[in-house]
Order: sequence, then C-alpha cells, then structure tokens
Amino acid sequence: METKTNSPHTHSITPVNGTDGREALPKHWIAALVKVRNEKAVGKKLKDLHIENYVPTQLEYHQWSDRKKKVERIVIPMIVFVRTDKVTEKQLITYSFINKILSYPGERNFAAIPDNQIERLKFMLKQSEALIEMHDRIFKTGEFVRIVRGPLKGLEGELCRVQAEKPMVAVQIECLGYACVCIEKSDIMVIKKVS
Repeated sequence: METKTNSPHTHSITPVNGTDGREALPKHWIAALVKVRNEKAVGKKLKDLHIENYVPTQLEYHQWSDRKKKVERIVIPMIVFVRTDKVTEKQLITYSFINKILSYPGERNFAAIPDNQIERLKFMLKQSEALIEMHDRIFKTGEFVRIVRGPLKGLEGELCRVQAEKPMVAVQIECLGYACVCIEKSDIMVIKKVS
C-alpha cells in the first residue's frame, strides 16, 4: 500500500537517473534582496529549507579602549546569494523573507551569477587580511591580473587603479558590482592586457 504525503519537499524518483526532478535541473547563483540586518537569518531559513545559499561575511577586529573584539561583518548588505534551479527560483519569490530577486534593468529574467564569481568572492573573503569592499560603479576596463604572492595568491581579477601607488583588484559579481581589495604592485602579474 502506498502512503501519500503533502510535503512540498517530496519528489518522485525517476528510474532513468535515480534522482528527483530538482536534482536533474541545472543550478545557478542568483542574488536575493532581503531586509537590512536580516541576511544571516534569511540564510538560516533557506538552509532549513535545504536551499543552498551564501551570505558573504568578513571578520574584523574592533578596538575599544579596554578590549579588542572580533566581529563578523556583512560585506554586501541586504543580499543573500542563492544557488538554485528554475523550479526553486519560482518558489523563492513567494517567501515573505525575500523582497525580490535581482535582474538586469529592463529584463524579466533573474540575473544569473557564474559559479566562478562566487568562488572568487569566497576565496577573497577567506584569505584576505585587507578589508573587502563592494563598489557598485562600473570601473573603466583594465588589465586582467593574477595575484602571485601573499594570502590571495592565485586570485584573478580586473585591475582598477584608484590611486597612483595603490592598485585595486576587482572581482565582478553579476548585477551587483565589484568586490575590491588593495594589493601591492609587486604582488600582481598581468595575464591579459587591454586591447
């Protein structure tokens, strides 16, 4: 005798590939807009729903007169990245804790963020001792560089010179802008020149 369930998380297993329909669909990252200071709470709710997500944070040291404290800072306020498929994507916009999904101006489809951009951002936040900041302006196209020394060794991104002696490496995050970190000139190598 078959038992039926009304759980929204129950899927039928297909005999062809041994996976449920959701697992068979290709996944991509999107950026969900949430209420300010709710990023971690939304991330937990999504995790409880078995939806992969990422809230970019970076540890900072705050110094008071009598003590020093480690604080986890939200790098991109009001944004939670969600790795999803087209089916789950439609469910996301029905949740009350998600205000909207970012898309390009004038487009109906949500902006898909390439996996390598999220991986680069994770690497930057994990390895960098310098503060990572988001810049929403589009930088003038510059040389593509690889960091060859230090904790960010191997990271590739676009070089944006903001001051004469202070180069800044930027990693693009689709639809949001650039995660940027200052790097010594001696620690970078040009891998693609501007044509």
